[in-house]
Amino acid sequence: MLARMFDDWLFPNRIFNALENAFEEDSTRQPLSNIVYDKTQKTWEVEIELPGLTKDDVSIKIIDGALHVTGENKDKSITFQAQYYLGKDIDQKSLNAKMEDGLLIIKAKTNEPEEKFVDIQ
Repeated sequence: MLARMFDDWLFPNRIFNALENAFEEDSTRQPLSNIVYDKTQKTWEVEIELPGLTKDDVSIKIIDGALHVTGENKDKSITFQAQYYLGKDIDQKSLNAKMEDGLLIIKAKTNEPEEKFVDIQ
């Protein structure tokens, strides 16, 4: 963290470039997110802040244990995409999402790992 602080101080263009890109029209933004795994409940909870978007602007899919979240609102020139690896043991049937006041909450359970015994010949 300390090294990062000196980098920003020594190379202030990084800060200005990041600010400039954040307000650029039609830029792809990385949303703020929080990911929590509850070991006792064996569930994932992913919270993503998406101000200015509605549930109709957002698309969610899971491929090989990776959660893909994309969104676009052409009227507000907002585009984003994010990917979170949750593991291949996700129970896809348990996947559900809720959006309220610009906060997307996605929950999913994990399957118990299958044990497979192999006969030795």
